[in-house]
Amino acid sequence: MARYRLLYFKGRARAELVRLIFHAAGEDFDDVQLDDNSWQEIRTNSPTGSLPMLVVDNNEPLTQSMSIARFVAREFGLAGKDNYQMALVDSIADYMNDLMGDIVEVTFEDDARRKRERVRRFNERIMPETVHFVERFIQRYGGNSGYAVGDSLTYADLYIYNTLDQMVLAGIASWNDFQQYPRLNQIVRSIEGTPRFADYLQRRPQATF
Repeated sequence: MARYRLLYFKGRARAELVRLIFHAAGEDFDDVQLDDNSWQEIRTNSPTGSLPMLVVDNNEPLTQSMSIARFVAREFGLAGKDNYQMALVDSIADYMNDLMGDIVEVTFEDDARRKRERVRRFNERIMPETVHFVERFIQRYGGNSGYAVGDSLTYADLYIYNTLDQMVLAGIASWNDFQQYPRLNQIVRSIEGTPRFADYLQRRPQATF
């Protein structure tokens, strides 16, 4: 059995999707959460000098959050059932990753004026447009199945949940904001109501990002 070690900072952001995939698959992994000092000590071991980083057994480390997520999802059958479905899953995941980039920008903006402008633009344009698109996408490719693509869980569903959760964590949205979107709500309820996720969501560490 392979040993997986996921390395990231003490937060969610770019690593939480990978954690959710491991929990969805019921697979054990080492969740190594680093502070700045410990990160500097091992930074030279990262091929790109960045986190997250995934080490599988004694292989060379993998970097870039989406590459890691796709790798783990394929490993555990959460990437789609065939090549076409995999492409659909990847497309919605990439779309959510773009939105995650906007959330991260808001989260780490230090200038108060620029942060207010980013939040305004996010709430007035970026979030409504994105959520509307995601609802249409789910309707087209998931229908009433309760999943984003097809009739079973994929990492696209996990990334949708994770991105909404990150908005709430960043303070730029609340869970109530998504209640008007029935298909998003169905995915959220499904994930939060699944015992393996519910247990993890209740016990995962508090985070600021």
